[in-house]
Amino acid sequence: MKTTSSKNKNFTIRTANLTLPLVKMIVQDIVVNSREVSETRERLDYLVGGRGKGAQDDDYARELESIEQANELKSDRLDKFVNELTQLELGVAQVDEGFVDFPAVREGEAVCLCWHLSDKEVMYWHPADEDCTMRRPVDLPLIRQSGDRSFSNS
Repeated sequence: MKTTSSKNKNFTIRTANLTLPLVKMIVQDIVVNSREVSETRERLDYLVGGRGKGAQDDDYARELESIEQANELKSDRLDKFVNELTQLELGVAQVDEGFVDFPAVREGEAVCLCWHLSDKEVMYWHPADEDCTMRRPVDLPLIRQSGDRSFSNS
């Protein structure tokens, strides 16, 4: 699922890096919560799958239901975190893996500046129709359009 911005906001390397403190906090929360929700869902599926149909009204069943409700709340919180990123007009296709795309333009073509939770700053990009696995290091055209004067006269 690739999320695109409705307002077609475009970032430069500089503007993307300026948003990173906020984006990093949100992505950290998403990665942790996503992992927890997924692991809890797998455990619940395993535990519920091993129970017979007649054992629905005991303390164990109520405990499983309580865990399910807590997991749903965590899942709702996860959706809110993702919504925060989409409100910033970022691509979140692989956000549960720590990747975020900043829509951008490179030499007139739509691209994404690609950042991963392990990156110190935005240092990669990929064409808009590819995913983060195809990312490559930023190059001179992207650096120039960010307004870095040290490259503008080269």
